[in-house]
Amino acid sequence: MMLCSTIRLRTCIVPILLALCTASVHSQSAPSIIVEPKNAKVVKIGDTFEFLCKASKPIMYCSIKNTIGSLNMRENTKKDSYEYFGKGFQLGDCGIKFLSVTENLHGNISCTVGLVDNDLEGVGHTNLIVAIPPNSVQLSIDKNEYKEKEEIVMSCRALGGRPAPTVTLYLGNDTLATSKPGQDIVNHNRQADYKDNNKKVICKATHMASSKDDAKMTERNLIIQFRPQPINNLGTINKFGFFEGVEGIITLDIFANPRPSKLAWKVDNAAPDLGLYYPLNEKNIVMNDDGSYAAKFRIYKVSREDVDKTFTLTATNQLGSETYNVKISFDPTPKEEETSLGAGSIVAIIVAVLIVFVAIVLTLFARTTGRWCFAEKVDYTEKESGKRESF
Repeated sequence: MMLCSTIRLRTCIVPILLALCTASVHSQSAPSIIVEPKNAKVVKIGDTFEFLCKASKPIMYCSIKNTIGSLNMRENTKKDSYEYFGKGFQLGDCGIKFLSVTENLHGNISCTVGLVDNDLEGVGHTNLIVAIPPNSVQLSIDKNEYKEKEEIVMSCRALGGRPAPTVTLYLGNDTLATSKPGQDIVNHNRQADYKDNNKKVICKATHMASSKDDAKMTERNLIIQFRPQPINNLGTINKFGFFEGVEGIITLDIFANPRPSKLAWKVDNAAPDLGLYYPLNEKNIVMNDDGSYAAKFRIYKVSREDVDKTFTLTATNQLGSETYNVKISFDPTPKEEETSLGAGSIVAIIVAVLIVFVAIVLTLFARTTGRWCFAEKVDYTEKESGKRESF
């Protein structure tokens, strides 16, 4: 009878104890872990990286897991490539310091800690981004050649960089567009302008993991086709520095692409007298360094009558023509008015400012100390009177 009662009692107590233990475990909550750095961190290869998990209470163990594997960290852990990081288990610190970051560390990194008074583990994680420069850049221009005012569609893309590099499109020395943060591509559309002919379109990518000298870059010349362009908006082009009785040459620098296929010179709206003049035709045209073409008209012996005449050139290519009216003069070429201060003027201004500044400082000093012209005046009349009374 007693045996039966004992068996029944044990049968009742064991489930109760199990229930109490289970309830105790379920009543606990996972410890809160503070992670540093909280957000993703970008690090260059070869730099150090510190990852720390902080618990509010002492911890018994510390495990770090990354793309390579799982590491059991102790307070005295010190290896060639990593070591323990933190102020100790007693203060709840579980951390690791990588002494030289390598590319295979890129990815998620986490910690697992066990507290003295908690059966549940604490977990924290962050993301390590190992920076690598782009392999190359890719420049895309939708056509090989453009006619003036056509739309040019350009694109510049960086390949293989992490995180995304800064991608920039240039036209010559001018910046056209720069990529937005986090994007490895930039697009730009513009209208073809004759002034852009033969300029370089440059696609360039700069990255935190590479120096300025190692920036990836590619370029391509922009080809714009256009009719001969006006030289000025005045209608008449004045040429100076001619001398009576000697040879004179009129030179017009014409921008056109393709080059002018025909040059037609006239003198006062009539064909030039070949005994007096020698108009160089399109076969003799020469390309200048700036891309313009030099059209020349030779006057064998300049006369006073030539000063009163109008020399006209009509330049033509496949896209159109332009007419230029020229007047010559015995006057010397006028000097351009200086639009900016020379070095001498700048030095004079600086000296004048310094003189004024020194004068102000000396005036304030004299007034404060009562010196020089600010010294208190002495009444010599009263002094002499006092001397006479004392006798």
